[in-house]
Amino acid sequence: MYKLLPILLFAFGLAVTSDDIYDNSWALVIGIDKYQKARPLNYAVKDAESIQNILVNTFNFPQANVRFLKNEEATYDNIRKQFSEISNSAEERDRILVFFAGHGDQKEFPSGGERGYLIPVEGDPENLFLTAIPMEEMKQMALMSKAKHMLFLIDACYGGMATLGTRGLKVAKTNTPQYIEKVTNSKARQVITAGGRGEKVMEKAEWGHSAFTLNLLRGLVEGHADLIADGYITANELGTFLREKVTIDSEKQQTPQYGHYTSEDGEFVFVLPEAKNTAQTKNNNSRDEKLELTTSEIKQLKSQLNLDTPVKKQNNNIENVGMSGPYWQKELGAGFMATPTSTSLELYNIINDHLEL
Repeated sequence: MYKLLPILLFAFGLAVTSDDIYDNSWALVIGIDKYQKARPLNYAVKDAESIQNILVNTFNFPQANVRFLKNEEATYDNIRKQFSEISNSAEERDRILVFFAGHGDQKEFPSGGERGYLIPVEGDPENLFLTAIPMEEMKQMALMSKAKHMLFLIDACYGGMATLGTRGLKVAKTNTPQYIEKVTNSKARQVITAGGRGEKVMEKAEWGHSAFTLNLLRGLVEGHADLIADGYITANELGTFLREKVTIDSEKQQTPQYGHYTSEDGEFVFVLPEAKNTAQTKNNNSRDEKLELTTSEIKQLKSQLNLDTPVKKQNNNIENVGMSGPYWQKELGAGFMATPTSTSLELYNIINDHLEL
C-alpha cells in the first residue's frame, strides 16, 4: 500500500509555468552607440534590440511593458524616469528586467572602495558624478519597488560589483519543484555585469554583438543556460553560464560578475517556451500510464480502506468508524498515510474520477 504514495504524488503533480510565478512582466532596455562625449560603440543598439525581441517574442513580456531607449533617447533624465515608472507600476507578483548596453565606468574613493556608473548618451566620462547614473541610485529605486523579482543585466565596462556583495556561483544539481517554488516565492534583487573591475567589454564584427550579449542570447534563446535541463533558467544559472562562456570567447579579457543587492534568496526565473508544453505533456502521459498500471492496486487499497463501512461527515471529511489500520488522507492536493482518525473524501473522489472502480 505504501508504494502507492509516490505514484499518486507524481500522478497529480503539475508543471510550474510563468503564469504561476508572475502576474506581469516589465522591462527597461537601453542601447547606446552614438555618445556625445565618449567614443562610439558598434553593437550596443543591436544588442538591446535583440534583448527586446526575445523578451517579447520568447518570454512573453507584454510589448506595452517593455520600455526601449536607444541613442539620443537614453538621456540621464529619461533613463531615471522610465526606470522609476516601471518600478512604481510593478505589483507584488511582478518581475522587472533592466538591460543596459553602453559605456560604464567606476570612480575609486581615496579611502578605498569604488562606485559604479552607467553613462547615458550625454554623459561625460571625465565628470561621472554630475553626468552619469550611479548604480547605487538604481539599487535604491529597486529596493523601493513592490516587484517580487528584479534582474539587472549590465553589458558595460563596470567595476562596482564589490559594493553589492558578490556571491560564489553554485547551481544545485537538481532543481526540484519544491526548490523552484521556494526561490520564486522569495524576493530577489540580482545583477549580472559583463565584466569585473578594470575589464573592457569586447564586441566583434564576426559576432555582431558583444561577447556578453552573444552568450546571453545563446543561453536564453537556445536554452543553453538551463544547466540542469529542467525547463527553467534562474539568474544564478544564467550568471554561471555567462561567466564561463564569456570568459572563453573574450580570451579571458572579461569575466561576468554576479551578485545580490539584498540577503533575500529569491531567483529571477525564465521559463523556457517548451517547458510548459513538454512538462505538462510528460506529466499527463505519465499520470495516465501510472494510473492505468496501478488500477488493481488502488482497487485493493479501496478494499483495504473498508470504505463501505458506516461513516459520518465531519468538517467536509468523513470519519471511518470501523477502521483500525492506516488509511489515506489528502492535504494540499496530495495523498498520504495517516493514523486512523479520518479519511479524505476528496482523494477518494479524485481516484473515482480518474479510474472506474
